[in-house]
Amino acid sequence: MKRYLFILSILTISFMATANNATKDSLITALKSATSAEKKLETLTNLMDISRQQEQVDYAKQLYKEALEQDNDYYKEAALTEILRYYVNNDIKDSAQVYLTETERELKGKSRDFLLTYMKTIMDVRVVFYTEGEERMSLIEKYKIKLETEKNLSALDRISINYVLGMAYSNRVDPGNEETLHNTICSYFKNVIDLSTDIPLKYSYLFRLNSFNILSLYSLDPEQQTHYTLRYLNMQKEYAKTSEMEKRPFISKRHLLNAYSVLATSAKTLGKDIATSYFQQFLELNKKYPEDAAFSADYDRLFTILNYYKNLENYKKATEYSDSIIYYFRHANFKADLSEYVIETLKEKINFLDSIGDYKEAYNAYKEYVILLDSARLKNMENKIEDLEVQKRVDELVVEKKALELDLQKSRGQLYLFFSLFILALCTGVYVFFRLGKVKNLYKELQESNRLVIIASEKAQESERMKNAFIKNMCHEVRTPLNAINGFAELITSEDVSNEEKQEFSKIIYANCTNITSMMNDILVIAQLDSNDNTLPLEPTNINLLCLHEMEMLKKQHQKPNIEYKVEGNQKKDLVYTDPTHLNLIIAHLLNNANKFTEQGSIILAYQPDESGKMMCISVTDTGCGIPADKSEWVFERFTKNDDFIPGSGLGLYLCRLVAQRLNGTIILDTSYTDGARFILKLPINPYKTV
Repeated sequence: MKRYLFILSILTISFMATANNATKDSLITALKSATSAEKKLETLTNLMDISRQQEQVDYAKQLYKEALEQDNDYYKEAALTEILRYYVNNDIKDSAQVYLTETERELKGKSRDFLLTYMKTIMDVRVVFYTEGEERMSLIEKYKIKLETEKNLSALDRISINYVLGMAYSNRVDPGNEETLHNTICSYFKNVIDLSTDIPLKYSYLFRLNSFNILSLYSLDPEQQTHYTLRYLNMQKEYAKTSEMEKRPFISKRHLLNAYSVLATSAKTLGKDIATSYFQQFLELNKKYPEDAAFSADYDRLFTILNYYKNLENYKKATEYSDSIIYYFRHANFKADLSEYVIETLKEKINFLDSIGDYKEAYNAYKEYVILLDSARLKNMENKIEDLEVQKRVDELVVEKKALELDLQKSRGQLYLFFSLFILALCTGVYVFFRLGKVKNLYKELQESNRLVIIASEKAQESERMKNAFIKNMCHEVRTPLNAINGFAELITSEDVSNEEKQEFSKIIYANCTNITSMMNDILVIAQLDSNDNTLPLEPTNINLLCLHEMEMLKKQHQKPNIEYKVEGNQKKDLVYTDPTHLNLIIAHLLNNANKFTEQGSIILAYQPDESGKMMCISVTDTGCGIPADKSEWVFERFTKNDDFIPGSGLGLYLCRLVAQRLNGTIILDTSYTDGARFILKLPINPYKTV
């Protein structure tokens, strides 16, 4: 909801309290005792920044007068910015026009152009945001036609137009179609950011500041919202470090509060600890600078706390603060009708109550929500009708303009015809010359095409060979366990076989069935991963439990008497964001391989974070026959087997590497280990963590 109230607040800024009186008194004393012109300008600027409303504009006028006497362009711009901001935001048109003229006369270059354009843009914003009817429709219509038909608009003009059109939609509420509405608003302000990216910050700051703020509030995707909010915060910090702004410690903290407020609700993208840190910083600033709140200190605090608990999924607390906000809107003394914002808060409250199972209260809130929603939909329908009328007129004017352009083109046609005949004769000679060169190029392209055809043919033949090798290998690997199954199945039906032998034969049949099933599952997983390049879904996983499970499965099915099976690792540091199903697959293959090639000694499954703390290292170490160092990459290819006399499809290690890559990890053979074989799997502990 704050995204709507924020827009209201940036145009009609009201402050709750005066600045610190003691600080202001000391600045007034410093002004009286200032002996240099530079000190006087600096002190007047600080008094302007620490003051609010009429007192602020009075100091701004004193600063402007002094800056004129000293012919100081920076302080002229600082004073004119605050004077114009006051008169434009309070819709005092005559005074605003006087100081727009002053700006045009006294400032120079981009400083003049950007300040004039910004203030005129805000004047247009007041029309599209606060008014209804013909004036609003005409302004939107004019700017849409400009964007569609005038291709030579300057970057500054495009920034201004996108800003106005974005604001025209920002005071809308469209129940059921919020995503479309928000995407429309964001598209305009993304254009503002893109168009101003290469413009120095001291000129584009005013446009970029509010644009980032709106993107941070309207972006529906949490990652995009966090991305824009961090850029919003970093831009303010970068601007504050400039030599001019370091002299202005009392500048409004409103946008800093807005950035921390949004980041306080970013637990799902930045994590609970970081979000809580931003939350605490917001509360400190909110308490320290209540007069700098975007809407009011009370509302900003309530809204931020509500969304903080919402993102932590503490829906009971969120419900309490949603009630506080609804009470605030209904009992605070506002001139505007804020029922639309009550609707939005009620909608969230219903979801909170549903989440905690308080269905009775949810039902009561829903009844209230439905009543308010009907009136909101009626207003929304009026807005849509107005939009359709504007778009119809825009389309008609665009068609009319294109028809006029077509007539103009026809009138020029004859002149172009005579000119074209002359050019044609000239081009004919040039064409013949270049045609010969083109024939040569075509011949070279033909040779290159032939070469590519040969390469493609060789790849096709290689693919055919791989297919045949796969079929041959699978036939052999499937036939062996099938023969065993058939043989022992026939023996198990014989009356001459004892019960003990039948049990042993059943185990052999089961083991061979398991081998065939495992082989088919591997082939299906490989086929699935080969046909899809997407990264596998990740979730928090306890590595210790997973490793213990896989080691127990190995011991249960294939334990050998002369082998010691061990799992090593710190259970307090075993949490990894991964896909447990596919990670199980890798560990199972590595353990089975180790068990297959080891007759005595040990098999150790170990895990530990690396030195950076960002990667988890999982290793499987055995005391078996080992793998030659020159085959450390070869063993990861399809259908490769270190020992052709041991059963296996040759797909296991290939599958392990394929899965590891989809988990954003790596798997290698440790060639420095010589007492057997050691495979090391590295996975990122938390790929979502950005700080």
